[in-house]
Amino acid sequence: MKKQRIAHLNSTVCYLRKDNKVLMIKFSKKWGQVYAPPGGKFESGETPLDCILREYYEETGLTLINPKLQGISYWHDDYEGIIFIFVAEEFEGNIKESEEGKLEWIDIKDLEKVKQFEQNEKFTPYLFKNDIFEGKFNLDDKCKVKKYEIREI
Repeated sequence: MKKQRIAHLNSTVCYLRKDNKVLMIKFSKKWGQVYAPPGGKFESGETPLDCILREYYEETGLTLINPKLQGISYWHDDYEGIIFIFVAEEFEGNIKESEEGKLEWIDIKDLEKVKQFEQNEKFTPYLFKNDIFEGKFNLDDKCKVKKYEIREI
């Protein structure tokens, strides 16, 4: 039996850390006022690094310096996708507001307390560590986690 090839929906996010805080977007319209790190979907010909550098600048006005791949999160609902999760500590530029929502610096110790996508909540403890992590998430039609596993690699 021939296996079916999958075209994944690829996206990136980056958790930018400064003074023990992380820059997050609090969505104003879509997604029900949840917090998420800036990022977005790939454009044709982009690598994960190309994508996060472009998306981050578009959403924040900041240019990331040396973002590091921290994790890869595979998700599945009616579609399948991969999120390339970056972390960074250096940037250039000044914050500009985004149409996506309000940009806020959230204390790292409070990250697990703010309302995030459930998938992001699950991998938050793996951010800013030496090991890269890989997550596998089965989601329902409202982005709620039905089943998941995370491992450090």
